[in-house]
Amino acid sequence: MYFETERLYTRKFELEDLEDFHEMQSNNNVMKYVIGRGKTRTENLNELLKIIKSYNESNTNRFTMAISEKNNEFCTLIGACAINKSENEEFEVGYRFSEKYWGKGYGSEILNGLLEFCLNDLAISKVISIVEKENIHSIRILENSPMQFISEYEEEDTNNIVRLYRLENPF
Repeated sequence: MYFETERLYTRKFELEDLEDFHEMQSNNNVMKYVIGRGKTRTENLNELLKIIKSYNESNTNRFTMAISEKNNEFCTLIGACAINKSENEEFEVGYRFSEKYWGKGYGSEILNGLLEFCLNDLAISKVISIVEKENIHSIRILENSPMQFISEYEEEDTNNIVRLYRLENPF
């Protein structure tokens, strides 16, 4: 386990997560602001195998975590979250949930858990989040978090308008 919140905990992905992972990643609504479409089973299997393999590497530039509900005895995968180190030494946080878990307040809960994990456990000095301007649900979560809106700009590779949020460790 990496960290836990009131109702959720994060853990390493396992091959047994494939069905739930595929359900989440193949959903067009879930992946709309990620790659614009759901992924195929082959793409999801390859991605899951890559994530699992990464746990044996000593790369501290990326943490990819499975999200499960504490009250689920089967450790069912309900979402994923990640921390990625950027070129300018900032760490970007992100998350997604299977659509059937939307609307339960899990986005805010996991974001706050991620921020606490980054600042306290990993002693990261700057945490950022980048979200497409049209992703109003994620923007609402970020606006209600400790993160501060920094800027809005057009991404070079996608031409999408995105919003940048940042939180700096006060210590």
